[in-house]
Amino acid sequence: MMFTRIRKLLDLEAPDASPTPSPDHELRMASACILVEAALVDGHVDDREMQHIHDVLGDHFGLGTGEVQVLVDEATRIAGDAVCWHRFTRVLKAEFDAEERLSMMQQLWQVVLADGELHAYEDSLVRRIAGLLHIDDGDRALARRRAQAHLARLESLPPT
Repeated sequence: MMFTRIRKLLDLEAPDASPTPSPDHELRMASACILVEAALVDGHVDDREMQHIHDVLGDHFGLGTGEVQVLVDEATRIAGDAVCWHRFTRVLKAEFDAEERLSMMQQLWQVVLADGELHAYEDSLVRRIAGLLHIDDGDRALARRRAQAHLARLESLPPT
């Protein structure tokens, strides 16, 4: 049973009567899963982290609130499986150019820094995802600084 699940995750076996997801859906799901995993990895999901995930997915992919919620719900069911990280980062590498991957890294940093704390598990996840996306340490640090600046700007805005 475990091997069947692993084979399906690795796409070595055709899904049972399921239509093949569109490339757009795969890209959205890959992004959502990585961002949701970043929020979950420290064992506590903060409302600010989830808000950043919703904002990022809505803005980046031009999705409405309902579409984002469905995507996040599906990503939450999938997140937590290291095998998926490889699958999803493969999708991101194939579909995103270097600047888009750097932007994804910034969005990942925004999620893990949204609650004001950087847990060791979050830092480790960001490092691993950066490696899988072929983002070097200098660009990873640049993405972190950009994320910190973005979060600082958000905090300085008056509540709406």
